[in-house]
Amino acid sequence: MTVSNIRRHLAAAVPPSDQILLLGPPYKVPKDSTLQSSEVLNSLRLGDEEDDPASQQTILSTTESSGARRLFLFSKQSLSEHAPDPPPCQLSPTTLTLPIEPGPSPLQFGGLEGSTSPLHQALEVYERRFMLNLDQGRVLADGADMRLATCRNCVSEQAVMARALRAAVSNLSVHFNGALRLRSEFTAEFQAKTAAHTHLLQKFESLLAHLGTIPLHPALVSVARAAGRVMETLLDTVPVESERAWAGQCQTAHQRLHAMFSELEAGFGQLGTTSSREEEARQDAQAETEIQALWKEVAEAGQKIRDRQSQRLEKLTTDHGEVVKVVRNAISGDSAQASFAILEQKAKSSADLVPSMQVDDEILKQLMDRLAASKTRAMKRMKVRLREVSKAQSAIQRVNSSVGVLKDALKQQNENMVHLEHVAELPRSYRDFLSEIRRRRAYGEAVSSSSSSMMERLATLRSDEVKSRENFLRGSGRHLMPAFVEIFAPTLATPPPLFTPQLPAVVEMDALPDVGPGEIIGGGSSTDAPMRGEGISSASSLTAATQPTQQEDTKMISENQPPEQLIVSADDQTDHELIVGPSGGTTEDAERKTLAYENAVLRQTLERMGHKSPQAYIDEAKDNDPNLSEIENLRKELAMAKAEAEQAKAALAKRPSDDRISHSSFDVGDLALFMPTGRGSGGKRIYLAFHTNCPHRYLSTDNIPGSPDFILGKIIFQEELVAGELGTDANPYNLHVGTRFWVLTVEVFNSH
Repeated sequence: MTVSNIRRHLAAAVPPSDQILLLGPPYKVPKDSTLQSSEVLNSLRLGDEEDDPASQQTILSTTESSGARRLFLFSKQSLSEHAPDPPPCQLSPTTLTLPIEPGPSPLQFGGLEGSTSPLHQALEVYERRFMLNLDQGRVLADGADMRLATCRNCVSEQAVMARALRAAVSNLSVHFNGALRLRSEFTAEFQAKTAAHTHLLQKFESLLAHLGTIPLHPALVSVARAAGRVMETLLDTVPVESERAWAGQCQTAHQRLHAMFSELEAGFGQLGTTSSREEEARQDAQAETEIQALWKEVAEAGQKIRDRQSQRLEKLTTDHGEVVKVVRNAISGDSAQASFAILEQKAKSSADLVPSMQVDDEILKQLMDRLAASKTRAMKRMKVRLREVSKAQSAIQRVNSSVGVLKDALKQQNENMVHLEHVAELPRSYRDFLSEIRRRRAYGEAVSSSSSSMMERLATLRSDEVKSRENFLRGSGRHLMPAFVEIFAPTLATPPPLFTPQLPAVVEMDALPDVGPGEIIGGGSSTDAPMRGEGISSASSLTAATQPTQQEDTKMISENQPPEQLIVSADDQTDHELIVGPSGGTTEDAERKTLAYENAVLRQTLERMGHKSPQAYIDEAKDNDPNLSEIENLRKELAMAKAEAEQAKAALAKRPSDDRISHSSFDVGDLALFMPTGRGSGGKRIYLAFHTNCPHRYLSTDNIPGSPDFILGKIIFQEELVAGELGTDANPYNLHVGTRFWVLTVEVFNSH
C-alpha cells in the first residue's frame, strides 16, 4: 500500500490534485513507509471495526488508548473560500405508500361450490380486510427497518465528520505548537542580537573618538612615515568615512529589521489566542455531545419503535392465518354463526394495529427529519470550521516563511555588523597585536641564536675530532698495515667532513617593527617568580632545561667545577675521549633568547586569560575617568605591586642556586609553579602545575590559605591516583574515568 495507490483509488471522489490525506492519531500526512508498517495497518483495521454502525453500542466515546487509527480525506476545493454550501440533507424513505387493495388470497373462493352465496361473500370480506391490514403492516414494518438504518447511518456520518474535524484540529495544533516554538526560539535570538547591534550603533561615534585618544607605538609611527603615511593614533588606521557610511547603512537595515519583526509579531498574533482556541474546542465538544445524544435516541427510541412494528406485524400475520383457517372451516360446514363471531372478535382486537403502526412510523419520520436537519447544520459548521483551519494553516505557513526570511536578514545583518565590531574591538586587538609582534620577534631571535649556538658547538666537536684523529694517526695508528687503510677503513686518514647546513634566513624579522620589550606583568600575577640572570622577565622561570630529565642535565655539573668549564677540551683528556668543548657566550645568548621567547609566549597567554599589564590598568582608568588623580592612584598601586614582587624575588634569592621551575617532570624536591584553572566543590580554586607534556599534576590546597592567583613551591610529597566515577570524591577534578592524576603537596615559597 502506497500513498499514490490510495490517491488513485480515491480519484473518483476527489481529484488527486485536490486531495489532502491525514493519518493518525497523531494526525499527519501519511508516507509510504508508514502505510507499509503492519502495526499501522492493524490499527487502521481496528479503527474500521470501531466505526462499524452494526457493532457500535456507543459513538465517539473511544479514546486514543485503544490504539485505533483512521485515514481521512479532505478536498482542497471544498475548503476554498468560494466553495458552495453543502446541499440540505434529505433522508429516505420520506413517505411510505400503503396499499389500498389486499394482495392475493390463499383461498380460492371462486373455485368453491356455492361461492356466490352470501355466506361465502361475507367470509371473503373478512379475509380480504385482514389481508389488507397484513399488507399495510408489512409496508410499515419494512419502513421502520429502513428508517432505523437510515437514522443510524446519518448519525454515523455525523460522527465521521466529527472525527475528521478532530483530525484537522489535531494537525493544526501540531503546526501551531511548532510555530510557537519557532517564535520563542527566534525571538530570544533576535532580541539578543539586535540588542548588541543597538548598543554598538549608539556608541559608534564615541568608539571612534576613543580610538583618537590611543597613540600608536613610536615604531609603528616611524614605519608609517617610511611608507609615506602619517598615522599617529588608532583612529588614523580606520577608514572613518567609509565606516561611518557603513554604520549608516547598518542603522537603516537595523530599523528595517525591527519593522519586519513587528510585522512578524502581528502575524503571530493573528494565529489566535489560547482563549479563542479553547472556545472553539468547547463548541466542537458540544457538537460531539449532540451527536452522542442523537445516537442514543436512535439506539433506544428508534429501536423500540422498530421492535413494536415487528411485533405488530407478527400479530397481523398470526391473525390473518387464523382468519384463513376459520373461513376454510366455515366453508367446509362448521357453524357459520360461530365463525362470524370469531372473525368479528379478531377484527375488533386487531383494529388498532395498523393505526398504531402509522403513528409510530410518523414518530420515526420526525426523528429522521431532525437527524437530517442536524446533519445539515453539522455539514455547514464543518465547512466553516475546516475553512478556519485551512486559513490558520495558511497563516502558519506564511509566518514560518516570514521567520525564514527574517532569519536570513538577521544573518546578513550580523555579517554586516562585523565591520563595526572591528572598530569596537580594535583597542584590544591593538594590544594583542603588540604582544604578537614581541612574541614573533622573540621567536626569530631565539631561532637565530639557537642555530648560531648549534653551529658553534658543531665546530667545537669537529675541532676536537680533528685533534683526536691526529693523536690516533701519530700514535698507535702509524703502526697499522696498509690493508687497514686501503681495505678495512678507506677514510681512516681523512679529516671529518665540514657540517655546513643552509638554514633559511628569518626574513620575517626584517618586516616586523621593533616595538620594544613587553612590560612586566605586575599586580600579583603568576609571573612574579624570580629567575637567575638580570634583564629576564620572571615568566622565563617557567622554562627548565631542554633535556629529558634533570638527572642527565642539571646534575652533570660538579660542585667544584666552575660554570664556564662545563665541558672539557680534548687536549685535557688523557684517555682521548671525545667531549664537547667549553661553552661560550653564544650558548648563553641562545638560552637567554629562548627564555625571552617563552616569556613572551607566557605573557601573551596570561593576557588572554584576563591578566592585565600595568599599562592596561592606566588605559582603563583613562577610559572610565580622565581625572589625573585616579591615574596617580593606580600608579601608586602599581608601585606597591612592584615592591611586593621585589620582596618575593629577594625571598627566593636566598634559596639554593638551582631554582629552576620544573615543567617537564615533577619529583619530590622540584620547584613547581601552580596556576588556577577553575573552582571545585565548595568554591575553592583548583591549581594545576605549569607543565610540558606532564598533565594532571594538581596542587593539594589543604594547607593553602585563601585563593592566590599563583603558587610557587617546593614539592615535598606527591600521590598518584586514578580518576573514578564523575561527581564522586574519587574524581575531584572531573577527569575521564580511568585517567591517572597526581596530587602534589608543596612548601610554599611565594603566592599572591
